[in-house]
Amino acid sequence: MKIRRQSQGQLSKGDEVEVKRPNGAYYAATVLRPPSAMQKNMVFVEYKTVYEGPKCVRGYVDLTHVRPPPPPLELSRRFKIGDLVDAYWENGWREGIVRDLLENSKYVVGFDGNGEKDDEESEIDQCNLRLHREWEDGSWVPSQNELAPLENGDKSRKVKLKIVFRKRQACDKFQKGEEVEVTGDEEGFKGSWYGAVIVEYCGDDKYLVEYSSIRTEDGVPLKQEAKAQHIRPCPPELSPVASFCPREVVDAWHNDGWWIGVISAVLTGSKYAVYFSLTDEELEVDHSNLRIHQDWNNGKWIVASEERLGQLITNSNKLLLEMDVEEKRFQEKFPKGMTVEVKSDEPGYEGSWFSAVIVDLLSKDKYLVEYLTLKTEDLCSFLREEAYASYIRPHPPDVRCASRYELLENVDAWYNDGWWIGRIVKVLTGWRYAVYFRTTNEVLEFKHDELRRHQEWINGKWVIASKETL
Repeated sequence: MKIRRQSQGQLSKGDEVEVKRPNGAYYAATVLRPPSAMQKNMVFVEYKTVYEGPKCVRGYVDLTHVRPPPPPLELSRRFKIGDLVDAYWENGWREGIVRDLLENSKYVVGFDGNGEKDDEESEIDQCNLRLHREWEDGSWVPSQNELAPLENGDKSRKVKLKIVFRKRQACDKFQKGEEVEVTGDEEGFKGSWYGAVIVEYCGDDKYLVEYSSIRTEDGVPLKQEAKAQHIRPCPPELSPVASFCPREVVDAWHNDGWWIGVISAVLTGSKYAVYFSLTDEELEVDHSNLRIHQDWNNGKWIVASEERLGQLITNSNKLLLEMDVEEKRFQEKFPKGMTVEVKSDEPGYEGSWFSAVIVDLLSKDKYLVEYLTLKTEDLCSFLREEAYASYIRPHPPDVRCASRYELLENVDAWYNDGWWIGRIVKVLTGWRYAVYFRTTNEVLEFKHDELRRHQEWINGKWVIASKETL
């Protein structure tokens, strides 16, 4: 008999799962990026109890090593010697066998329990034990203890259990030590977010937080109570952009926090004029102090939309006029029939560019393009798609390297019908290279003629990327 779950469906961002690591134990994690067309068998997760320094480890894992959390059945069960259990040990759930019963609801658990002498034993509290179950073919296989004959002559019956991946909701409680961002509601600080760490829950939907960048007069990090509605998780890191465009919504690092603004002008020397609607002021900000703006909405991070832009600039007709002038000055126009490259922002495809031809201009900042290497599902014609102007660039000039590429040199690699931004991490023999791709966190091997020098399209010019660019 199996405990069946209803249709699992595909994993989604925010799903809570357990991931098997090389030591054989399962660790709690949250899905940050579900499988994609390119990474069909891989899922990008953030572990909850596996750390690298102060931050939780993130990475791609094979889909076969991912399962939902098991059903929380019989949490108060008393175990007996010989029971197969999962023990929460060293921050993960590890399969073991009960070897002895101790006082105060403690057990001696042996690991690699095969009925033989165990390699390791440890004392485990009852609250850190659960019945061992196997996840097979989309079903939980119960332990032998659950399959024991029922008393009073009852006939065995099938057990059906609906198991769903629980998504993190906006109202979820924050954990002690969790890194978050806190917004200021005082006059002059609205629209700003400050990095902090949860110290403890104070009750009444409030938390004590310790700020990372704000200090007291004595020079120690400021601690302060904050309402849950003013706290959000830290936004995920997005692929870095070579340049921002006029009208683009950004977060600007200013006065020890992140402030929501709009690019009003592109200046020289990697600098921008940024307009802040809440304070009705415009400041000059360096590219390194900007990040793509994301909104925390219903438990999900969403890149700023056109509607969000409208909310931020509707109170300044003068700014709109200035931005229109700047946009006409800096926005690249693409005539029909022009060969271009189009950037993809779909999960699993970040950092990739695909050759295309401009078919038509649909609006001031949107085009219809036809790809030169991507086809429709029936493979009968080349794929056509709408693309924003900010996702389009001219085809770069041919600057392929006649000599060998150097270690740590930035390159574009031809892979899956497109050019992917990567970095040389090893120079191999036979004019071959190992290339690391940050957006997918993987290393692949390429021939010399499958690479080209990486260039950035900045302010209407092609610039060879330095080793520090990526």
